[in-house]
Amino acid sequence: MTLVTGAELFTGNTALVTAARMEGKITTKDLIKSWVSSYLGNFVGSLLLAYLAFNGGTLGNGPAAAAIATAKCSLPFKVAFIRGILCNWLVCMAVLMASGCSSMIGKMTAVWFPISAFVALGLDHSVANMFLIPLGMMRGAEITIADMFIKNLIPVTLGNIVGGAVCVMAPYGKTFGSWFSKKE
Repeated sequence: MTLVTGAELFTGNTALVTAARMEGKITTKDLIKSWVSSYLGNFVGSLLLAYLAFNGGTLGNGPAAAAIATAKCSLPFKVAFIRGILCNWLVCMAVLMASGCSSMIGKMTAVWFPISAFVALGLDHSVANMFLIPLGMMRGAEITIADMFIKNLIPVTLGNIVGGAVCVMAPYGKTFGSWFSKKE
């Protein structure tokens, strides 16, 4: 939905806003502002959605949500970081592929396979985890707010940044952009 509504998703911004910065179209301050505002906005939206899902009685009676949240907060830092890299590599490729499509069906098809792959592989997406972990906490997972950040959101977010900015945008910038050839 984000791709077709023009909304901001932090994970996609790690690639797209990085490209704008590296091409000199925005400043580093603009990049940081975009990342922080989209991250905070996505976090608030995810919390609201988790609250509504919990209070609306959706997504089952709780054990699955609690188990997912517990599993996500039980990963070693390195594993969560790498899962974040791989996840956002796929997500940002989906964003790039969708941007090359003019029809709704084309955009939907372009994002289907990479997003399905990240879900099937059990990779970690910081914004999805902003929803899944609080929902699991509401459903009884014994996770603290500190656990959510330290054991999951920080390593996954850092991995998502590497996946989007380094693994996707750096090679595309090298191939198609001008920032690697600039003489300063």
